Amino acid sequence: MTDSFRVNVIDSIDISPNLRRVTLAGDSLSAWESTGQPDEFVHIHIPGPDAAEGWEDDHDIARHYTIRRWDKPANTILVDVVTHGHGLGASWARDCQPGDTVAISGARGYYGPPEGSTQRLLFADATGIPAVARILEEASAEESFQVIIEVLDERDAIDLPSAAEVNVEWIVAGNGLALSEIESAMAQLETPSDDTYIWVACETSASRAARKFVRGQWPRHHSWFRIVGYWHFNQEERLKKWLALTPEQQARYAEIWDESRPDEVNWIELEPFLQEVGL
Repeated sequence: MTDSFRVNVIDSIDISPNLRRVTLAGDSLSAWESTGQPDEFVHIHIPGPDAAEGWEDDHDIARHYTIRRWDKPANTILVDVVTHGHGLGASWARDCQPGDTVAISGARGYYGPPEGSTQRLLFADATGIPAVARILEEASAEESFQVIIEVLDERDAIDLPSAAEVNVEWIVAGNGLALSEIESAMAQLETPSDDTYIWVACETSASRAARKFVRGQWPRHHSWFRIVGYWHFNQEERLKKWLALTPEQQARYAEIWDESRPDEVNWIELEPFLQEVGL
């Protein structure tokens, strides 16, 4: 993280049984810049009670969260956090109090339909709800969306206002409690038109299955789809596998992931490599 911005919690409320909204504020946000992309996210660094100097750049205490809304004049940011489980982020969102301090990074986003297109197909699990909500909130009346979202509980199906034409299907599945149904939901749909922009945000293994499906069944130029793994099921097991790779294998990963190329182009080479090394 090249820049960090210290902010304070000023409010937190439940907006569904498993989604909690935290409001962050601070004068430092006057220097923070939005990407303008509705699925933009930041690293939120969450210090412990005995945080060492420089905790703002400690990756071990950082979690990624979508910016649900940014109010520049008020210097406030909203983040909606899935509170299922006992991870650092979920625990922080449940327990944070006004006055608590965290640090956020600069923002990065992925969502980018080609200019002139209007057809959208969105898939997400619970962690992608904030991004979906903002995408729809900022959409124009000329756009048309088909949206499929996996949730932990049917009561997590929150309102998703939009000026666009929107059809939303909610599925109770995935999210670490059961197998994701995103790929099977894709298989039940008619093939989207070539001018449909596809966006997927969910657990990483589910996102890789979705990417394989899109490439095989709905082939299109990489600029017409964006698929993102927001989190890892069995993160500790995956980390052990990564650490067990040889230095040469880790170097090969770094060589494949070329920041100068679009991510979806990188994935063409990365997926076979990950399968080869058992990740």
